[in-house]
Amino acid sequence: NDFASGTSSKSTKLIHGGLRYLEQFKFRLVHETGSERAILHNLAPHIVKPEKMLLPIVKNGKLNKFSTRAALLVYDYLANVKGNDRNKVLTKSQILNKEPLLKNNNLLGGAVYSEYRTDDSRLTIDLIKKSIDYGACPINYIKGEEFTYSRKGSINGIKCSDKLSDNLMNINSKVIINASGSWTDEVLKGRSKKLVLSKGIHVVVSRKKFNINQSLYFDAIDSRMIFAIPRGDTVYIGTTDTKFEHGKDKLHVLESEVEYLIESVKNTFSISMDKKDIISSWVGLRPLVKDGNKKVTEISRKDEIFISEKGLITIAGGKLTGYRKMAQRAVDFAIRSLKIRKIKSKTKSINLFTYDEDFCRKKFNDNGISDKKFKRLFEYEQDNRNLIKQEFNNGLISEKEMDEKITKEIKKLNENRTKVNNEIFNYLQEIQTSESDLLKNKDLLLRIGLERPINIDGLKDLVKNVQDIDLVAKFGGKKLKKSETLDAYYIDMYF
Repeated sequence: NDFASGTSSKSTKLIHGGLRYLEQFKFRLVHETGSERAILHNLAPHIVKPEKMLLPIVKNGKLNKFSTRAALLVYDYLANVKGNDRNKVLTKSQILNKEPLLKNNNLLGGAVYSEYRTDDSRLTIDLIKKSIDYGACPINYIKGEEFTYSRKGSINGIKCSDKLSDNLMNINSKVIINASGSWTDEVLKGRSKKLVLSKGIHVVVSRKKFNINQSLYFDAIDSRMIFAIPRGDTVYIGTTDTKFEHGKDKLHVLESEVEYLIESVKNTFSISMDKKDIISSWVGLRPLVKDGNKKVTEISRKDEIFISEKGLITIAGGKLTGYRKMAQRAVDFAIRSLKIRKIKSKTKSINLFTYDEDFCRKKFNDNGISDKKFKRLFEYEQDNRNLIKQEFNNGLISEKEMDEKITKEIKKLNENRTKVNNEIFNYLQEIQTSESDLLKNKDLLLRIGLERPINIDGLKDLVKNVQDIDLVAKFGGKKLKKSETLDAYYIDMYF
């Protein structure tokens, strides 16, 4: 029961814009999740990274060529997708070229669109760590036993038990927000249930068994669609979406659920797979806000806020992508209930990463990088935008002054990156292409990043292709021109 041990680590590990919600005509939800996706990428680029998603179109599938094209155009518009992240429709031969494992008998064509992948448990921990910087006091292994009430009958605190020491304590508060997820109805103890619980499982197989080239969103054996996402040496497949009415502390992956995912993969891809190929799995619950008699697959993933007669504020529903906006709405609601002056939310500009010069220097030194080289690299990566936002958060500058300072900072960063780009391309033409020589150039390996850590094979391809300064070079599956900015990670993200 540690932080992120439950649903927060059992997702499909995507920060996605909600393409599937278009069929439910949830345009506002798609717009919000699309916007939040871009915000989260800016706040946590080290754990929220772009991921191209391949979408096969098959005969008698959930989507046809026309509906796919129309849906993706609307999706890109509502989610404010720009540039290279925009969708692209593919012919049958083009999609087979991208993913040869697809069965071609019922294949009509396909598309590529953009999602974002993440490490959900790490995102949770980074949020908790950042909250401490702003005065929060996260406490784990504390169980809320019952509420305490004022003389007027309103909730004014919680009786708690420390599960490590068995000590009892009272926590008093003017306002309490119930964000207990799947346990919402148990906390509310109301006559009518607010939630419907949906169970979702994922299975993991070796990449050697299911060697797909990129992430895919494809038709399952019923009317749903599921994901197959490569991650390192493995591929995970999911998810299921079934109503759950049993003990929430006794979740198990059922054999029938595993067979459903395996059969869905075999139905779409030219591979053999059975239960013995499964090397791992995970299972979680989605707390969905009840919507009449709709099936769990039909219920929207939107969030809702309730307030009880005793003053307990409850937020339920929602999805991982919308966590920041959900928190903002819940806190705004709490502020209104306290009848105090509204405070504008600042979480849109609070980055979840930091960089420490001494820490980075030690890591560089351990990897054979001299202090002189480190100083040049660190100064190049030094980005003062977070400090500028902090000035605004502390009331030292106005919003207009913040925008002006950030504009100047971005201009400075782009100028510095252009210089570094030129140096990198010149350097690449001089070094050898053997892996051992590449590994010796650790300063280069630590400087270049295209939305992912350095890949030696990708770097070798890049070196081989840089014969002419204007040649388009391949790196990590993405084409890059000399004129483009090499979007390097912050130095500590490599460790």
